[in-house]
Amino acid sequence: MSGSRIKSLLSKGLESLLSVVVPDICPICGKTMVGGESFICFECRLSAPYTEQWKRRENIFEQRFWGVVPICRASAFLWFVEGSCWVKMIHDLKYHSLSVFAKNMGRWYAAMLSETDFLDGVDLIVPVPLYWIRRLTRGYNQSEYIAAGISEYTSIPCCFSAVRRVANNPSQTHVKSGDRWDNVEDIFSVIQPEKLRSHHILIVDDVLTTGATIISLATKITEACCGDVKISVATLAASKKQFGVE
Repeated sequence: MSGSRIKSLLSKGLESLLSVVVPDICPICGKTMVGGESFICFECRLSAPYTEQWKRRENIFEQRFWGVVPICRASAFLWFVEGSCWVKMIHDLKYHSLSVFAKNMGRWYAAMLSETDFLDGVDLIVPVPLYWIRRLTRGYNQSEYIAAGISEYTSIPCCFSAVRRVANNPSQTHVKSGDRWDNVEDIFSVIQPEKLRSHHILIVDDVLTTGATIISLATKITEACCGDVKISVATLAASKKQFGVE
């Protein structure tokens, strides 16, 4: 038996032993996952609160941007359902530096998007940036890892350097709905427009509520590129309340 074959068997044996000693736990339901399940169990995947809006053109998310900023396509992956286990997952992903989990969620989302024409023409991914102090405090930017997961699955490159957040505005989750537009005005700066010009950009964020943050960023990008850019939007979750969905 070759040395590489022995190493492979030993590696698989070690993985099996570790799965017994430290079993994989589904972060949604808390149950031990069985063979073939990866990062979220099959049952939770089947019961996830999918929006399904990426399958539809002129969907409710795209309509949110009509007449405000030109958007080609827009969708969220999951509904933000108050009191559900999925809300806790999204909260943990946002504040507890779950980089691997965020990337896996991005890959899962990308797999769903790739079954449709949603990503047709998209050739660059831009995650919504965090202000440097907030990034330092949290330890990472969850939107960057969601974007990285989408990039890994689709091979569409990410651009992390062209856009900068220049204001440490309060989190939108802590601002009243009517004040959210003022809260995100002029908080972004495009410092390398040449990296964005003539591209179809997919802006990636974690949660979509009023859409104010996305609109602020998309407006800055469009202005900096003198209109020579196309923009689509993909967020991990969206607020049911904000979109009037029961």
